[in-house]
Amino acid sequence: MEYILYFAESCPDTAPFKEKLSELEITYKEVEVMSSLRNFKEFLYVRDTYSQFEGIRGNMKIGIPCLVISESECILEIDELTNIRK
Repeated sequence: MEYILYFAESCPDTAPFKEKLSELEITYKEVEVMSSLRNFKEFLYVRDTYSQFEGIRGNMKIGIPCLVISESECILEIDELTNIRK
């Protein structure tokens, strides 16, 4: 599966997250969630179904950037990116 990065350019966490991905030479498809309703809906499906968002949903948090690495797993914290196996 191709990794997918859900992000918003206006989010202050996006640039450092992308920089870390680049540093680790991790390739991914970009989905800017604020650029279209389709992208936003796609992200909402991930947010509503992935267990990693349990502490985020209902707590006035968004959960981006988010790197989807499998059909049931995503990474929300920059420090966890080093755990990805290429």
